[in-house]
Amino acid sequence: MAKGRISPQDLKRDPLMEQYVSASNWFKGRSQPVVKWATIAAIVIAVAAIAWIFTSRRESNAREAMSEAFRYHDAVVSNPIPANVKGYAFTSDDEKDRKAYEAFQKAADDYPSYNGEVGRLYASVHQLNFDPDKADATLRDLAKKDSEVGAQATMLVAKRLSAAGKHDEALAEYNRLKAKSYSIPVQLIDAGIAEVYEAQGKASQAIDLYFGIANDPQWRSTPLGVSAANRLSILAPEKFEQLPEVQAGSAFASSGLPMNP
Repeated sequence: MAKGRISPQDLKRDPLMEQYVSASNWFKGRSQPVVKWATIAAIVIAVAAIAWIFTSRRESNAREAMSEAFRYHDAVVSNPIPANVKGYAFTSDDEKDRKAYEAFQKAADDYPSYNGEVGRLYASVHQLNFDPDKADATLRDLAKKDSEVGAQATMLVAKRLSAAGKHDEALAEYNRLKAKSYSIPVQLIDAGIAEVYEAQGKASQAIDLYFGIANDPQWRSTPLGVSAANRLSILAPEKFEQLPEVQAGSAFASSGLPMNP
């Protein structure tokens, strides 16, 4: 063949066509497995999409259920009810507590994987005011859980035991909580322990805890710091005098407690 001329056979060759023919031949021998796996993949994708839609919708409904419960939790109590009140309002605390309890319990029951523990905790807080025995049972059950809600429930259990005069039991709960308090400030737990020590006649131990709280710069001007300093001014005036001054206008200064000279 003369140099520079292209044969008719080469003119007929088309690389794209050859790839297509090659792929077609491969697919013909494997068409059933390919269809099978393609179908399975389509089903998996469809199921995943449905699951995502269902989960998203359920999560949204769960959030709305808790939001509704908190509307009862934050409701105004007034008799008569003001004309310009926004949101829910009730003429008695009892009515509010019962409605809030029902709403939180429903949120917990309907969406346990989202609202279970938190819903039960808030439901029991309101239930304490009209059915304390059942509420106590719920709180003790929640207090067994190694979680943020469990810690909050333990705090409530300890406070109720202390209020009931069961000081040894209350102290045991506080100490158990202090070992793993989650987001509960240690100072808040110490304040509870100090109250128990006072009730037990262990004034020196209570004073040490109160002083530690009131002497902490981050807590000095908070209601907790004010309360601790107030107890110091009664139990140990000399320890109270050792506290740093508080600037005028702070929560402490406006509390009515005596100021250091």
